[in-house]
Amino acid sequence: MGPQVSPGRLKGAIAPGVQPKPAVREVLNSLRRIVRSLRVASRTAEQRVGLSGAQLFVLQCLARRSPCSVNELATRTATDQSSVSVVVSRLVSAGYVRRAVSKADRRRVELTLTAAGRQLLAAAPEVAQDRLLSALESLSKPDLQALSRILAQVVETAEVAGVTPALFFEDAPTLVARTRGSRRDD
Repeated sequence: MGPQVSPGRLKGAIAPGVQPKPAVREVLNSLRRIVRSLRVASRTAEQRVGLSGAQLFVLQCLARRSPCSVNELATRTATDQSSVSVVVSRLVSAGYVRRAVSKADRRRVELTLTAAGRQLLAAAPEVAQDRLLSALESLSKPDLQALSRILAQVVETAEVAGVTPALFFEDAPTLVARTRGSRRDD
């Protein structure tokens, strides 16, 4: 559990006995549904193929188009380069992704799936991040901009703007990789 926060410390905290507005409950329930679907998908991925949802999402993005750089992969996953780099390093260590210097540009490092990575994807479940990205992309430009602005305001007011956004459920220090019939704990 996180640190205890005294009720007077949070700006605008709801006083004891006061019920949140119905719209607040609806928004929280929507966020809970999104986070729950991502968590359940991540657990399913761990159980079925031994990877976190974030690791599987990165593999699936690589399967759609590779070779690519870490920066290109960060763009495709809609996250920052450092978060993707951590996940890629775990996948390289597990043998699912290969890093190689580009033949066309020796300054560029390209990422590709290995045979083991392609085989793992064949048995992998659907990635919830794909559904979330698709749902967000389906919004009209004004709605997406409004949602972005409002969520940024909530993040700022909740005093979590300084928290580095990472790929969903990729906090574990090691890859959970499993091979058929055995388990490898790093």
